[in-house]
Amino acid sequence: KKLIKYTSKDSELIMDFFAGSSTTADAVMQLNAEDGADRRFIMVQLPEKIIHKNKNGKVVPIEGAKAAYDAGFRSIDQISRERIRRAAKKIREDNELTLPENFDGSFKHYRVVKPIKQTLENIEDFDPNNTNLFTNMVDGFSSQSLEVAGDAAGEDTILTTWLAKDGYSFDTNVEEIKFGNYTAHQVENNRLYLINEGWGADQTRELLNQLGTHQLEVQSVVLFGYSFNVAELRELENGLEQLDSKVTLIKRY
Repeated sequence: KKLIKYTSKDSELIMDFFAGSSTTADAVMQLNAEDGADRRFIMVQLPEKIIHKNKNGKVVPIEGAKAAYDAGFRSIDQISRERIRRAAKKIREDNELTLPENFDGSFKHYRVVKPIKQTLENIEDFDPNNTNLFTNMVDGFSSQSLEVAGDAAGEDTILTTWLAKDGYSFDTNVEEIKFGNYTAHQVENNRLYLINEGWGADQTRELLNQLGTHQLEVQSVVLFGYSFNVAELRELENGLEQLDSKVTLIKRY
C-alpha cells in the first residue's frame, strides 16, 4: 500500500503479474477509498493448484494451504478473486459514510482457454462456400461450451479476444449498434464487429445507408466468417467496395 501510494498517480493502472491472493488489488482499493483517486488494477494469476494426491491417492491440500482448502478453494486464482470481493465489501462497510462516489470495487475476470475438440472439428470442417450454415459456431465459445465457470456468451468471448488482438485496452468503450434485429459492436468510431449469425440483405442495406450518409463512421468492418454464408459475404463485400469512403472488410476464421 505504501509502495503504491508513493509511486502512483491518482489515475494510475497497477499491474501485478504474480497476484497470489490479490493483496495488490486490496491495497489499490483501500487507497482509492482514502483519497478518492481512480487507480485501477490488473491482477494476473495462473490457476495453480493448492491440492495434490498423497501416496494413498487421496486429494489433500499442499503444505500451508489447509485453511484455504477447508474454505473450499482448490487453486490460487480462486483465492485471488474471492479476496477482491471480500476486500471491496469490507471497504464499503468500514467507510460507509466517507466512501468516494467514484469508488468501484468490482472487477472483470478474463480467462485464457482453448476451444474444446468438437469446436475445433467444426472449424476444420467448415466450408465457406456452403449456401446454408448448419452449425452455430459462435456458441462453441460460450462459457458452457468451453466448460469453464461463468455465463459469457460465445459472442462475448470472440469479441473480447478480438479486442485484445486488435490492441484495444480492457476498458475500451464498446457501443452496441442495431441493424434491424441484429446487434453489432462499434469500437472508438474505428471498427465495427459482426459476430453472430442473422446478417442478411436488409442489414447490408442499412449499414451501407448509414455509412453513405455518414451516420456511422468506421474504417473497417470485422466479421466472424463462420456466421456468414457465401451469398451474404459477397453482397456485403460488393456494397462496401462501391462506397465513396474507404471501408475495409476483414474476414476472420
